[in-house]
Amino acid sequence: MRRLGLVAGLVPLLYPVLVHAAVVTGWPGLRFVALAVLIVNGLGPWLIRRRPGAWLALLVLIAIAALSVHTVDALVFFYATPVLICLALAWLFGRTLLPGQTPLITLVARAIRGPLPGPVARYTRAVTRFWCATMLVMALANLCLAVFASAEIWSLCANFLNYLIVGLLFVAEWFVRRRAIGEYEHMSWRQYMAALRRIDYRDLRHG
Repeated sequence: MRRLGLVAGLVPLLYPVLVHAAVVTGWPGLRFVALAVLIVNGLGPWLIRRRPGAWLALLVLIAIAALSVHTVDALVFFYATPVLICLALAWLFGRTLLPGQTPLITLVARAIRGPLPGPVARYTRAVTRFWCATMLVMALANLCLAVFASAEIWSLCANFLNYLIVGLLFVAEWFVRRRAIGEYEHMSWRQYMAALRRIDYRDLRHG
C-alpha cells in the first residue's frame, strides 16, 4: 500500500514532462504513455484502495488509449486536461463560498490553528475567492491557448507555466498574509508547510 501511494505521488510529476515530449516529438508511443499516466493519475485513489472496478476501468481505458493514438488526435485529450483541472479546482473553492458553507481556506486555517479571529476569517474567505477566480482565469487561458496557440506554445504554458504561476501565487499569498493579518500570524514558513502536510484533507469536507 505504501509503495502504491509513492507511485501515485510520482505519477502527476511525470505527466507534464511526458505530454511536452509527446507534443514536441509527435511520437505516438509517447502519446500513449502520457495518456496511460493520465489515466493512472485519475484512477489513483481507487487503485490504491485496490478497488476491483478501478482496475477493470484501468484496463479498458488503457486499451482505448492505445487505439486512440492511432485513430484520433490524442492532443484533444491533453488540451482538455488543464482546462478541466482548473474548472474542477474553481468548483472546489467556489462551492465553499455558497450560503451556508465555510470557505475552503477558512477550513484549512481552522485545521491548523483552531478557532479564527474575525479578521482572519474574513481574510481566509477573501483568499478562497481569489483562488476560485484564479482557477477560472487559468481555465479560460488554457482554453484560448489550446484553440489559438501552436501545440508547442500551448504545451510550455499548460505543462510548466501553469505550475510556476500557481507556485508563485502560493508564495506571494504568504507575504500578503503577513502584511494583512500579521498580528495573528506567528508561524514561520517552515512551520506553515509542516502544518499543511499534517492536515487530513478528507476531514475538511465535514467542516
